Amino acid sequence: MSRSPMLHMVRLLCVCAALVVQVIRGCPNGWETFDGSCYFVSDLLEDWPTASTTCGLYHAHLAEIEDTNEENFLKQIVSKYHDGHSHDYDYWLGATDVFVEGDWRWMNSDQRLTYTDWYPDEPNDSNRLGEDCMVVHISQHQYHWDDRRCTEKHNFICEIGGGSGAIVIG
Repeated sequence: MSRSPMLHMVRLLCVCAALVVQVIRGCPNGWETFDGSCYFVSDLLEDWPTASTTCGLYHAHLAEIEDTNEENFLKQIVSKYHDGHSHDYDYWLGATDVFVEGDWRWMNSDQRLTYTDWYPDEPNDSNRLGEDCMVVHISQHQYHWDDRRCTEKHNFICEIGGGSGAIVIG
């Protein structure tokens, strides 16, 4: 009889190990994968701090764009939601200069931006309104970064990976 509980424990460990391997290999349902990261485009409208917290509930962070390839991938994902629409859209990304004006950093990694795709004359902290948070602004099939007030409500993009080290189960 003592072997039965031990056998049950071994089976349970094998199932858990299989789940962990599956989690490491893929993204959660509804998320898109690219270059070792998982991305989720939210249809919720939130201010920047709430968007960041919401991503954190998924062990993720607001997306950090490191190069042209990653940005092009995100543009493809976002364009699915707006194909044929003429409205302007903004999606929160994970950069801010809230601590030092003009020193834009990715909040999750605390790294200065090494790749940028700002609209011309941006970021500009328009009229000193405290535009300290970053969006990707979509207007007439143009996709570029812009600074916005962190209290504005926009959709957002979450990222798992990209240096977060998070493992998500579920």
